[in-house]
Amino acid sequence: MERAGLDSAAGDEAARALARREQARAICEADPDATFENVWHALILLEEAPVDRLNRSLIRGRATAVQR
Repeated sequence: MERAGLDSAAGDEAARALARREQARAICEADPDATFENVWHALILLEEAPVDRLNRSLIRGRATAVQR
């Protein structure tokens, strides 16, 4: 039973990735200056909770400040 749940979750993730790819392609076609990789990354980030994105940015900013 758990295996079916894993397959379903993987199928859902694959469907979201395909939809994201099509959305990124459409954006890149509409804006020739946009790069697919940047658009793809932005779409992935928009799917995450804002607090998670903020926490990751703060961690990265702190690491940069320590390295200087």
